[in-house]
Amino acid sequence: MSKITEQRQLMLKHLKEINVLAHKANIKHSQNNQKQIDHTIVLTKIIQEDRAKLSRLECVIDMKQREVDELNKKNTDLLWEAGKLQVRNGKLQEYKDNNEKQLAYYEKSLKNMIRNKKDN
Repeated sequence: MSKITEQRQLMLKHLKEINVLAHKANIKHSQNNQKQIDHTIVLTKIIQEDRAKLSRLECVIDMKQREVDELNKKNTDLLWEAGKLQVRNGKLQEYKDNNEKQLAYYEKSLKNMIRNKKDN
């Protein structure tokens, strides 16, 4: 064989090896791409579930916030009524104290009148 034929056979062998290695690399690359696609699909599903969960939680938070606002309004109304009742109670207490003083004065006057009539 001539030298050119040997080189040609070596070159063909080398090209076949390169072709086989390129094919294997292509298969690995394809597998990696498929794994990446699968992972992307899984992550997308997880993100969608998280978004749905967040949406539900936002609805629950909104309902609870409305309940809190309603309770705060009721509490404010009750405090307002309690303040009015305290003022009214103070006025009634003052009225009672004044009437007790007047009652004591009338009782004392009546007792004095009774004593004066008995003494006469």
